[in-house]
Amino acid sequence: MKKIVGRIGAAFTACALVVAGGTFISVKASDFSGNTQLKLAHNQQDGSEIADTIAKFSDFTEKDSGGDLSIKIYPSGQLGSETEEVEMVQAGILDMAKVSSNTLGQFDNRYAIFALPYLFTSQEHYYEAMEKSEAVKKLFESTADQGFIAIGYYANGSRNYYLKKDVCVDDPSDLQGMKIRSMVSTTSMGMIEAMGATPVPMSSSETYSALQQGIVDGAENTELALTVNGHEDLVSSYTYTEHQYSPDIYIISTKTWNSLSEDEQKALQKALSETNDNFKAVYNDMMDSAIEEAKEHGVNIYKDIDKTAFIEAVQPIHEEYKSQGSEYKELYDDIELYRS
Repeated sequence: MKKIVGRIGAAFTACALVVAGGTFISVKASDFSGNTQLKLAHNQQDGSEIADTIAKFSDFTEKDSGGDLSIKIYPSGQLGSETEEVEMVQAGILDMAKVSSNTLGQFDNRYAIFALPYLFTSQEHYYEAMEKSEAVKKLFESTADQGFIAIGYYANGSRNYYLKKDVCVDDPSDLQGMKIRSMVSTTSMGMIEAMGATPVPMSSSETYSALQQGIVDGAENTELALTVNGHEDLVSSYTYTEHQYSPDIYIISTKTWNSLSEDEQKALQKALSETNDNFKAVYNDMMDSAIEEAKEHGVNIYKDIDKTAFIEAVQPIHEEYKSQGSEYKELYDDIELYRS
């Protein structure tokens, strides 16, 4: 019943968009030249560094498909929240979406694995596991009967703590009594509690005003949150706890995927891989630039901390995930194999 309600809600959302904005959404629409145009939505702000790297997906797709496929991208949440985007993809109203793995956890709890703190121990472990793990590939393909599959990931970086106070966060006691903005995720909330603080769940768009008004004492996110979202003017410290590498996931409607030829499917996957490689090539420079800008705004940066106390504190969350069943443990264990 929940899925039916969700799909009906998505349909109403799409209809409202057609009436209000003249946006026409259809699955595998072809123009007069025979080119198939797929429509992809995401919630990154148009014109931001990340949105610009996602936009390259369209260029790679046209090249790799020999002009047979093109991608029309709707950024900035134009088509709704990430949850609504997933529902539209499920219903076959929207072809593709790039959404956080935390959002997908609302539709299949196995995706909650990517919210586990210290699941990935380094950037290298993160990239290796996401690209080579057979269990991750199996997860990506396993939701076809739910109306979507995943065909690629977007290599978001590590999440770290930043606070209004100038504090180096290298022990759970440093976060004691603090209220920290949390993603709307049971796993993320449990992580913040285990690491010593009180989670305050809210959307990312609410974080600036929450920091400004003192509703929260800090947050945790990548370096770009400081600059793109303007948090550098509200906080005093940023500590590289590197507690999460939470990928975004590219999903495609099962209906759309099955309508593509094998060559078109391969071209789409190749284009996504190239898009991700392009992002990884510029990512570290983007983060370094963001940190330099944050420093100019008075943010103190703390690196190379001892994470042992945090890693030990969150182990019960790992055990709880694995205890949910053999599929969960298999996925967890396979990712562990790629530790360096």
